[in-house]
Amino acid sequence: MNLLLCLLILAGVLGLDDLTLHEFHDRSGPWRDQGLCLVDWGRGIDLHLFPDNTEFEGDCRTSGFCCVEMQEKKPWTFQVDTYGLCVVVHMMLHSSYMEVEKKASPDGSFIYLPKSSFRRYWNVELWKNLFSKLLNMSTGSDKKVLQELRKSFQDYMCSNTQHIKKLKELLARQKASLCSA
Repeated sequence: MNLLLCLLILAGVLGLDDLTLHEFHDRSGPWRDQGLCLVDWGRGIDLHLFPDNTEFEGDCRTSGFCCVEMQEKKPWTFQVDTYGLCVVVHMMLHSSYMEVEKKASPDGSFIYLPKSSFRRYWNVELWKNLFSKLLNMSTGSDKKVLQELRKSFQDYMCSNTQHIKKLKELLARQKASLCSA
């Protein structure tokens, strides 16, 4: 996602069927072996073709993938992709499409969060932070927010070697089930 932001490209509609699990052989760090690859650019938008700070209006006409800004008929840019990322993560966690609700904040403003609750044995604060930041992101804060979220997940995963071991086992099992289908 950070790379898309740096390249000034919007995926447009980001869903599970737009991603593939990919093996990398030329990277370093705890994630060197696995990653996600975006394979569907059908609704992609190259922001280099538009004046700086262009915002878009309208919706993507794909049920379940309209970001909050589209739902409220507000201008949007990278929110379409950060919302799509939330949809993908929600589907992986809950095995269902994400529905959001507008909730009042203590300061009188509103935030958007998924209607589905998090299971108590998950790292609830980590997941709440991801969804609350990505669903309520303002234009201009996107790169920094994504870097902070990535760091928080990487710190969590690296805090216990069992986390990475378990994730690698799950990814290997997922790959095996996909290859046998």
